[in-house]
Amino acid sequence: MTTSKPRGRPRQPALDERILRVTREALSRDGYAALGMETVAAAAGVGKQTLYRRWPRKPLLVFDAVFGGGTEAESMLPDTGTLAGDLAAVVRAQQRMYTDAATIALLRGLLADCLADPGLLDQFQHRLVRPRLASLTTVISRAAARGELREDVSAEFVAEMIGGSMLAHVVVYGGTGEQFGLQLAAVIARGAR
Repeated sequence: MTTSKPRGRPRQPALDERILRVTREALSRDGYAALGMETVAAAAGVGKQTLYRRWPRKPLLVFDAVFGGGTEAESMLPDTGTLAGDLAAVVRAQQRMYTDAATIALLRGLLADCLADPGLLDQFQHRLVRPRLASLTTVISRAAARGELREDVSAEFVAEMIGGSMLAHVVVYGGTGEQFGLQLAAVIARGAR
């Protein structure tokens, strides 16, 4: 039995982090629309092929640079002991993210790119949206285990109501999310009990 070695060079975490740091700096300075893959490669001191091998499209690079590819969603799991408290904590965390105009512009650019390309939309859902919904579903499932959720209301439904409503309110409708988020959390908590 022969074992085959993986082709190509192994990934270098330090190189990946340098590229992601340069991407975050460029986004902060120039915004999403002006971000160019070639500019990132040059600033990171890598060839374009190195960059494209790791992140074949700009939105994929941005997912990882700004949102950690969705991996940080697990760190946003409040546990206040009540559904109302947990939902309020979730919307407060979302409000903090949505208070930055650069983040709103970034999300709008990502959504525009992804909606025009089904493959990118699938990646956006898989890498960014679904991990956050899964984390929020975990929070709501705890409330269900405490008996705070009606049997005819699923944790997934509540997660999508919170996440989708906040995203639409801020990114699509241009709201601030401040009072809207807390009112949304309170209404959903009451309706789900």
